[in-house]
Amino acid sequence: MTEETTMALLRLEVGNLRRREPRQRFDTVVHLGRLGGPRSTCSVPRADTPLLDAGTRTEVVSLLLEEVAASEDVAGASVWLTRSGGPQLQDEDLAWLSATCRAFGALDRDLAGFWTVTRTGWLDVRTGASRTWKRLRI
Repeated sequence: MTEETTMALLRLEVGNLRRREPRQRFDTVVHLGRLGGPRSTCSVPRADTPLLDAGTRTEVVSLLLEEVAASEDVAGASVWLTRSGGPQLQDEDLAWLSATCRAFGALDRDLAGFWTVTRTGWLDVRTGASRTWKRLRI
């Protein structure tokens, strides 16, 4: 997938999140699959976020990865979080990235990308690249 295609799909994810979630504060959702395509998800209630440790996060990603692997080829699979707030790096993003790297490594899979998607934009957690919109038209 080209960088241009990836950026267009991330823009669509931002738009979908805006349509789906009108509230400013909402639960984090972990998505594993292909941007704009099939995916498995796990919602993490805001109240439970402080209780999650590295092992639990890794287990969540591993289960999502196994779920996707059972239904399709996981080559080129990506992970992205949808969360409240802005597309600035947060500790939660890094905790999920670390868990994702451990889960993909344990199952000998390559991670195609890891992003955070919010109502105002997206952030590539691995590179720091980001994009924001005040008025997103899709």
